[in-house]
Amino acid sequence: MKSFCLNGYSGRHERWARDGHRWVAAEPSTRGFNLWGYQDDTSEVVYLGGDVLEEQVEKLADQFLFGEPERISIRLFSKDALEGT
Repeated sequence: MKSFCLNGYSGRHERWARDGHRWVAAEPSTRGFNLWGYQDDTSEVVYLGGDVLEEQVEKLADQFLFGEPERISIRLFSKDALEGT
């Protein structure tokens, strides 16, 4: 998780898009990480998946941060999709 920074306030590992309009947070869980995403044109934080292995966190963060907002599908972050990574 080289591109993530520890947020001193929340204690989560976070990564922001360059334009500052989206972020992904990774929270440690018992079997990996839980991922949350946010983009400022929506009113809620989106749960992207749980029990994600550290090796998969960067790839999934890239998919969320650099994907087209209208084309992002939560199916990208499902357990079935993760097994293919």
